Amino acid sequence: MTDIQARLAEINARAEPVLEGYTRLHAAVSKAITLILTLAAVGVLTFVSFAPTEQQLKADALSNQEQLTWQK
Repeated sequence: MTDIQARLAEINARAEPVLEGYTRLHAAVSKAITLILTLAAVGVLTFVSFAPTEQQLKADALSNQEQLTWQK
């Protein structure tokens, strides 16, 4: 049984750095995805917040166009 336990200890010793690397990679990818989703949400909220302002600007521009008179 000690031979099997020694082999398992050796395998675990070799696998530990690889698993640690995968854990770091998983954490980095998770952070990147979170950042991308956060930036996308901020972009969507920015466009949504400017939508009413755009309608008001269009109405003001149309009103200004109608009031424009050309002098000869």
